[in-house]
Amino acid sequence: MRGRYFFVGVLCLLTLCGCGLGCGIEQRVPEDFTVGLVRTSGSRNSSDILYFDENLEQTGSMHYPYATMGEIFYAPVVYDGSLYIVPQGQANRKDLRRILKQDLETFEQKEYALDQIAIYGVSVDSSAIYAASNLNGQSFVSRIDRKNETVRTVSYDDCYISTVYVWQDKVYAFAEQGTDSERKSTLRRMEPGTLKEIDSVDISELGSVVYSAAGAEDTLYFAPLETMEGGQNHKVGTYEMSTGEVGFIEFREPVGHILPEEDKLYVTHGNLVTGEGTALSVYDRSTGEITFHDLGMWPGQIAVQDDALYVMDRDSIGKFDLRTMEKLTEVPVSLREGDYLSGIFSYSIGKFSQLSMK
Repeated sequence: MRGRYFFVGVLCLLTLCGCGLGCGIEQRVPEDFTVGLVRTSGSRNSSDILYFDENLEQTGSMHYPYATMGEIFYAPVVYDGSLYIVPQGQANRKDLRRILKQDLETFEQKEYALDQIAIYGVSVDSSAIYAASNLNGQSFVSRIDRKNETVRTVSYDDCYISTVYVWQDKVYAFAEQGTDSERKSTLRRMEPGTLKEIDSVDISELGSVVYSAAGAEDTLYFAPLETMEGGQNHKVGTYEMSTGEVGFIEFREPVGHILPEEDKLYVTHGNLVTGEGTALSVYDRSTGEITFHDLGMWPGQIAVQDDALYVMDRDSIGKFDLRTMEKLTEVPVSLREGDYLSGIFSYSIGKFSQLSMK
């Protein structure tokens, strides 16, 4: 096992040297890890994935010659043992036109080409990778076949697609349209193979600009970032896939990200733009009970693994007891000028986890 990782590490180093990065960039492939952080820059072609064990000791790092790899609004996606993330490229162009896949056991990487700029909102199933993008007021939803890498894209002239999410053999696209004085928010269902729209549901009463969506059993949860009046939203929407019924869960503070895990729904609070707020709520999906916790650090993004909650702040990572929400440890993350943390993910062999956000 150790020999295999050493070989992959050397291979990655040689590959990066071939890309013109030079061989002075340190790489250390982890033999084991529990949680990963993405560190990137919008103005420099330099990003890293940092790997930590359950005690938040760093066990490795991988370097990539990309700018703007991931966004605070969209968490990295982990599906079937691989990580999927968008390296958009320089922030003023976002024209790299690719999606990166990294195998979390061998650390081999693969790039999927998508001829769109400003790609976001990635979601993955066994057949394909789905993503949204937009340009000059036109939005696109694309499907990349994972086997033959063929691409199918549909365009929307009348709305902004804020994210897409595939769950239980349907693709869900969240859209908004209209002016500031008269806005409409819809949830659109699509066939995953053809991207043909099946129907749409008006969710305007719940808010607009959905950047975080996640499925659990027969329920699709989604978090509109804004009210229809443009204020911060305290609601998480629900869509029952068997009946088409739409509802919501009200929280005491504005909602950021949502993460279902077993019978709970973890909901971060705060402002994803300004980095304000330090709270998290836990919603019991079986009883409807909500418990509120002040974490003492900004939950920019979160991940759950075993009995712990991992929290990504602006320049640190923290670990909390999942039952009591007691902070167990927090460690700083080194950032150069212009660097920022854009994503967190967890991984356990044989365990599926997927989260789509902006």
